[in-house]
Amino acid sequence: MASRRQILGAIASSAAGWSPVGDDVELARLIGEHHRFDEAILVAEDEADALLISERRSGGKRSAAAEAACARAEALHEAQGRVANAVINTPAATVLGAAYKLIVWRKEAAISFPDDFDGAHESFTFSAYRDLLRLTGLLALEHPHDRATLARMRKYWILS
Repeated sequence: MASRRQILGAIASSAAGWSPVGDDVELARLIGEHHRFDEAILVAEDEADALLISERRSGGKRSAAAEAACARAEALHEAQGRVANAVINTPAATVLGAAYKLIVWRKEAAISFPDDFDGAHESFTFSAYRDLLRLTGLLALEHPHDRATLARMRKYWILS
């Protein structure tokens, strides 16, 4: 199973090949910024986890350094949320821009079927995401869990 860091790296390297046009330039900038926050959050969370684990093992109280690392990770999450809102509210100018927005959605959703699908609406969204990857030639950017999710979807009845 791919780690979150591997998934983020695959998305980043693929987005680097996207040459946006017109109004998609701003969307591409925002998606890049969203990805940079992912990387910074991973580093901050790794630091906080290491401090907290070390302190638990030594039986000590939570240190100021651990508190600061946790606060830094939380601040990065909040800032990324503002960027995510900007991505969501920036209309894609092209089908490729829409596909990249759905690639970010898929990374954020981290869903697997049927465990994380509440109903037909999520299946329709996942299906549209897969269609856009295929139609835009971006299948190489699929989420590592997509194929297993597709295989499981074929065997289940979706309640609407």
